[in-house]
Amino acid sequence: MLESYPSLILLQLVVLFSVGIIYLRVPSLGDFEPQNVESLKEPPPADRLVIFLRDGLSAQTFLSNKCHSIPLLQNIFMREGLVGISRPETTTYSSLSPYVSLFTGYNENAAVVARGWVQYPTLDTIFRRSYRSYAWTTSAVLRRLPDIGNQAKVINYKTRSHGTTAHFQPEKATFYAVEKLLTKESRRLRNMTGLVFFIHLTGEEPSSQNLHQIESNIHKMYQLFEDFLPDKRTAYLLTSNLGNPQTKTECKLAVESPFFLWGSGVAHIKSMPGRSFVANSTGFRLPLHVLHPPQITALMSAMLGLAPPVNSRGILPNGFLNASIRYEANAMFTNARQLLAQARHLREQHPSRLPAFWLDAQTMDSFLKNCLGLKGQRRFKALRDYAANFMPVLVKGIDYYQHFYDVGLLVAVSLAGIGWVYCLRCRLGNGAVFKGSSEEPKASHGLMWCRAFSRTLTGLLVIYMLLDGFPLSVMMVLMLPSLYWMLNLKVIGNRPRMVCRFSLLLPASIALICLGGFFKRHLITLGYLSFACFSNRDAFRVRGLYFYIWLLLLLGLGCLPFQPEPMGCSQPGALVFSILLTLLRPLACGIYHNLVTWLSNLFVLLIALEHVLIGWYPDATYIVSWIYLGFVAFSQRRNLQPSELMFFNLSTLYTLSCTSYEAVVIQMLALELQMALRMKLERNETVGPKTAATYIFLYSWYSLFAIGSFPAFDDYLDILHESCLGHLSVTHALVMCLKLTLPWLLLLCILAGNFKDIRAHEREIFLWLLFMSNIMSLVLLWRVQDYGPWREILSRFAEFAVVQVFPIIWLGLWKLAQLKVGSKWISQLPERAPSH
Repeated sequence: MLESYPSLILLQLVVLFSVGIIYLRVPSLGDFEPQNVESLKEPPPADRLVIFLRDGLSAQTFLSNKCHSIPLLQNIFMREGLVGISRPETTTYSSLSPYVSLFTGYNENAAVVARGWVQYPTLDTIFRRSYRSYAWTTSAVLRRLPDIGNQAKVINYKTRSHGTTAHFQPEKATFYAVEKLLTKESRRLRNMTGLVFFIHLTGEEPSSQNLHQIESNIHKMYQLFEDFLPDKRTAYLLTSNLGNPQTKTECKLAVESPFFLWGSGVAHIKSMPGRSFVANSTGFRLPLHVLHPPQITALMSAMLGLAPPVNSRGILPNGFLNASIRYEANAMFTNARQLLAQARHLREQHPSRLPAFWLDAQTMDSFLKNCLGLKGQRRFKALRDYAANFMPVLVKGIDYYQHFYDVGLLVAVSLAGIGWVYCLRCRLGNGAVFKGSSEEPKASHGLMWCRAFSRTLTGLLVIYMLLDGFPLSVMMVLMLPSLYWMLNLKVIGNRPRMVCRFSLLLPASIALICLGGFFKRHLITLGYLSFACFSNRDAFRVRGLYFYIWLLLLLGLGCLPFQPEPMGCSQPGALVFSILLTLLRPLACGIYHNLVTWLSNLFVLLIALEHVLIGWYPDATYIVSWIYLGFVAFSQRRNLQPSELMFFNLSTLYTLSCTSYEAVVIQMLALELQMALRMKLERNETVGPKTAATYIFLYSWYSLFAIGSFPAFDDYLDILHESCLGHLSVTHALVMCLKLTLPWLLLLCILAGNFKDIRAHEREIFLWLLFMSNIMSLVLLWRVQDYGPWREILSRFAEFAVVQVFPIIWLGLWKLAQLKVGSKWISQLPERAPSH
């Protein structure tokens, strides 16, 4: 099974797919009905709710300057309503996540957003629970929350003008649409209850300078509702779509949404211990309430007398409703029953014999029984407080069950990874078999017992998981250690000649050193300098011009990781220098290419120079750059210096993808490798498969960390349009792949051009790369997470994924390098590279 490339690649990818399953697995949200709301003699606190959501409005802007910028709203919250900040419990994972949290009460995690690229799960919303809803919003929000348009009047608008006076055109368009609806339907709306109006306001980024205009537009719409629906049965909510990008930190007003809740059914709390804000110029202070978006969802549902959305995790805040104790207790109990239904559903998805947190079925039944008893005794205050105190336990239980399998799955993948590393070690000795027969019967007997034990344990585990109803995806991951260790037993049964532990020391050390680059870029410098000097230690005895140039390049490259990352930075001056260096380097090295090579590269680099300095014809630059990419990819010309030809072409192509001096760094690294290999050739030294794999592994990762890191790719994506290849969004992924792999291909072409005998050790090199990559991925596996800023989650998963597939990428690039510089006619070239 380990003799062919497909089997090795499959076993390598299984680990990657398993990690994807762990973090993309979303427990079933359930398909259960909303709770029935008990009919009371008293009506709900409000008949209708108007939600103003202004994009980009921060709490700091809203409450700045003693609320002097919002005098109209200030007059309202001085006499009624509640003011506070909305702080999300989890990080905002996508631009639409704040809307989902507010209207469904469900906090999206990274897995839901990632799976949303294919299909988002169906979520219940406050709009579905309402009797009728009207919305003025964007098409993106409508696609994500289709319930908004279930019975709604939806208006999609776009800002077409970029002038100063046009920034508030969307708000004006919304105002006229709301006015038209109220003029036409106000009489009918007065007799309806359970109405929700969602007014989504976009436009210029809010600031202290334009906040007065934003407030004026909101106040005009508020007056519209008061004029057309004057029965004082309307509640209002003003908030925004901002969120705190960090987790487990103290909240900061600069990155939090404000909320202002007023109107029918809203309490007015004038003083309370805790946070407060200066409400007017006299220094009068009002309480500053801190809520999570799901809590606002529960509060909106309770004000309208609606059942909370079935997926909501919100806990109704105590004391915010201007209603009787009986009504508030009933709303709190309805909220608790909805959370209880979610907890029961998730508990049923897990094995009954496994630990049940402190929230088991008996505790849930006891809670429900006690609540019904308090309700029957008409002890509504006790019921309200009891339900409010128990709901945090329900939420913790829900979170516990959602992540119940995570640690066990990670341990299973780690054990499988260790087994895979040991299996690769068994194959690194070319699969040779010991011929000593004195210990063979004893070893075979022990091996038989190990196989029997492994199969028995695997069978019992499968039976246990089937009986307890483990999810299929969980079962697959938990079975991985059995697969790899049974494969190990099969390999050991062939008595392979394993490499000694001392031979594993260098590759393992290089893998750990490269691993340090993921934490701090400069940590990889020590390994790079040490390996480069050790592999060319004989050059220090016979020093010449080549040696001093090579040493100068080595020292320069060693200092680069201590400098700021050039990737993701827009530095036109540095890019101009990169273009000129790419063009002049062959002449400085005394390399003379044919006329076609010079004309093609000169033309493309001059176009790139014009794009950086003038930029009159960007579309023409993009077209020429992509044509040149096809020219380099499909052209095949014989040349007595094939590695130099590819050095020139790939350097030019890489320069087209740059925005700073990255091309200078890559060319320095490639030149240093080329000179180091030529000095080895001059000393008639050979490069074995282990040394070649170490060169490939270390130089490939150093080519990345010398110019940036994985988070820098995200910054590079933001300025990709400034490069000569970045124009269409559909090509961004390809440009990112080129940015990562072109340096790797360039280094492979240099290696293949200098040591053609390496082709005979392709499989051994591949095994060594698999060995080193899996050592790195065993550590990076535990850095992958599904919480925190979305970009950090994506960056850490990308680190693990790229390390895991690096040997496979290398294999593809190696075939391409052989095609370009490793044709059969190259074997006629002399063994020793020509000196200059």
